[in-house]
Amino acid sequence: MENDKELIRQIKALTRIGIALSAEKDINNFFKMVLEEAMNFTNADGGTIYTLSVDKQTLDFTIICTKSKNLNLGMADAAKWPSISLYDEKSNKIFTNFASYVAYTGKPCSVVDAYHQDMFDNSGTRNYDINNNYHSKSMIAIPMKDHENELLGVIQLINAYDDEGNITHFTEEHLTMLNSLSSQAAIAFTNKNLVKGLEKLLYQFVKSIATAIDRKSKYTGGHIKRVASLSEMLAEEIQKDSNKYKDIHFTPDEMQEISLAGWMHDVGKITTPIYIRDKAKKLETIQDRIEHVKTRFEFISALILKDIELAKTKQRKKDLQKLYEKLIDDKKFVINVNTGSEFMQDEYVNRIEDIYNFKYSANNKEYHLLTEDEKENLCIRKGTLLSKELEKIWEHALVSHEMLSELSYPKKFRNLPLYAASHHEKLNGKGYPLKKTAEELPLQSRIIAIADLFEALTAYDRPYKKGKTLTETLTIMATMINNGEIDEDLVNLLIDSKLYLKYAEKFLKPEQIDDVDINKIKEMYKK
Repeated sequence: MENDKELIRQIKALTRIGIALSAEKDINNFFKMVLEEAMNFTNADGGTIYTLSVDKQTLDFTIICTKSKNLNLGMADAAKWPSISLYDEKSNKIFTNFASYVAYTGKPCSVVDAYHQDMFDNSGTRNYDINNNYHSKSMIAIPMKDHENELLGVIQLINAYDDEGNITHFTEEHLTMLNSLSSQAAIAFTNKNLVKGLEKLLYQFVKSIATAIDRKSKYTGGHIKRVASLSEMLAEEIQKDSNKYKDIHFTPDEMQEISLAGWMHDVGKITTPIYIRDKAKKLETIQDRIEHVKTRFEFISALILKDIELAKTKQRKKDLQKLYEKLIDDKKFVINVNTGSEFMQDEYVNRIEDIYNFKYSANNKEYHLLTEDEKENLCIRKGTLLSKELEKIWEHALVSHEMLSELSYPKKFRNLPLYAASHHEKLNGKGYPLKKTAEELPLQSRIIAIADLFEALTAYDRPYKKGKTLTETLTIMATMINNGEIDEDLVNLLIDSKLYLKYAEKFLKPEQIDDVDINKIKEMYKK
């Protein structure tokens, strides 16, 4: 009857341990729990868990405990202890060590007295005992193996005690229970490694895709990496902030979610045509059509020069010369506006219209300088993109949301699609793609939006603009705060923590890092 009760107790304990091991996220606590339960089962004084090294050459100390010596070392301290070699200098397997023997045979083993046996070399045990005023006697070791019977590590216990406090041997009952515990620990450990491996694979895959998207463009390489980096830096500053964000504490999982969202925010650009992403000049498609336009200017100019030579009156020569000089000036103008660096004022648009309407007759033919499509592109008011091309660019955020929403994530990453795809949303609801308002945009989304904006303004590798200085960048951001577009508190954190400067020193050109008048910047949006 007493034995039945003990068996039921042990079964319940194993069930409880199995549940606890599966739920435990901290690997250090996981191993501590395994060793603690193993020692409780056997009433052992000491114990060690070894794990197989990545290169499978050694057994590494992972957790160590000796009750009578008040020794309880976690992973960090145990890692400082010398590993147990599994091979000698000639690459022969070492069987003479107790733990390595169990590792190789894959079978549990016990000894009644470590000093009176001839199976293993006990010199290491003797040295430990001498140096620590200890006496090792009974020992047991159990391998931890995964579902493929591959070794994960070894659990070793020392000095089992009976109810009277005397050192005794480890029993068959101990061995049975330890085998069960070892199996449970191995399954839980394998699952944790599997989950960890899948998360690592996800992270590597995400970075690989992001790098490929960046490399797809000859201009924006590194954009995603810089946005992810600044997002992480902002999240870390929030953790340290003692003012506005003093009550905000991101968990490690939440920090990882922010990082992943930063890496994935532009995944939708995989569908954006490269000729639009890389449109450096207004007339650019696969190539810059300005060369065709220049050829037309030069051809018509040559016709005019020829007609000047053939002109029969001074007035005709004068008119043609004036026209020739105008074409030279118009060509320079068209080349300049093609860059998209200046805002197209009405007078510029009207001048392009006049150039489009220009025609010259020679050899019974009419010659024009611009096509309808070229005129439309040259009249772009700001930047290099037509409205339909801008819509295609803007579409990437919606595509990001759709693509990321199709994936299955661990529960801890369930908000990742929202965070990643919200980087162009504005607090006043005028952003894209979902026109979310401030109430709908969590802090994580705002972090990535600030990071994306700051990177875009300061980036010097864009085809259509120069990288702005810090003063220019923060001035624009101050204006956006006034317009209700971005988060004022995050901009304050960016400034007050000097994160803007840390980022600049890491990613910007020296000439962009000017002396910012912070008070002046803040006055712009503190009114």
